[in-house]
Amino acid sequence: MVSVVLRGGNIFTGYDIVENGEIKITGSMIEKVGEKGSIEIKKDDKVFDFSGLTIMPGLIDAHLHFFGGTSHDLMDWVTVNPQTAMLRSTLDAFRLLSSGFTTVRSLGDKTSIALSRAFKNGELLGPRVFSASYSIAQTGGDDDPRILPIDIANR
Repeated sequence: MVSVVLRGGNIFTGYDIVENGEIKITGSMIEKVGEKGSIEIKKDDKVFDFSGLTIMPGLIDAHLHFFGGTSHDLMDWVTVNPQTAMLRSTLDAFRLLSSGFTTVRSLGDKTSIALSRAFKNGELLGPRVFSASYSIAQTGGDDDPRILPIDIANR
């Protein structure tokens, strides 16, 4: 199997920094991390130069909600239509991944189960999602539709 070697970057392992190091990845597994020159490279391996860059483990966001809202106004969160919420949530997930977050924990929303499945199946690009599914709220809480003004609730 062909491996990928990331060579020359400063590697933060979570414990130490390996300066001018190498990482060998085979399939989806990190096979070895070490100093430059310590990893056996086969002729078919793909080598990428990461000199001057820092390589680190993926970040985890342990509390978020894929609401699809674009403001801090609660009404925006609870009144956004499902299609718009899904589109915005997909974009939010891609932005998280692009910022280094490879895993997120979604604690209540209407889109994260579908997003999680799409990411896992390779249909969309995004982080690994652990989801609580729909949110649970007390009467009058932030996910109770009875808090909406009557004209919005009747839409």
